[in-house]
Amino acid sequence: MAEYNIQDKMAYNANQILKALLGDDELVSRWWISPNRAFDEQTPEDLWNTSKGRNKVYSYLLDQMEPPH
Repeated sequence: MAEYNIQDKMAYNANQILKALLGDDELVSRWWISPNRAFDEQTPEDLWNTSKGRNKVYSYLLDQMEPPH
């Protein structure tokens, strides 16, 4: 049960990051279902369904929040 809550929290946080980056709920929804070069053209939604993929997507989003060097 605790893992389920962590997944819910991660999904909520991921969507909050995306909303901050993209600014629109429709764009956030499209992001999840669109092939992404960062994930070898897999959709973030497909990756999110595994623990390893979820961590990869979440780490990617956190990296996007950092200012460029």
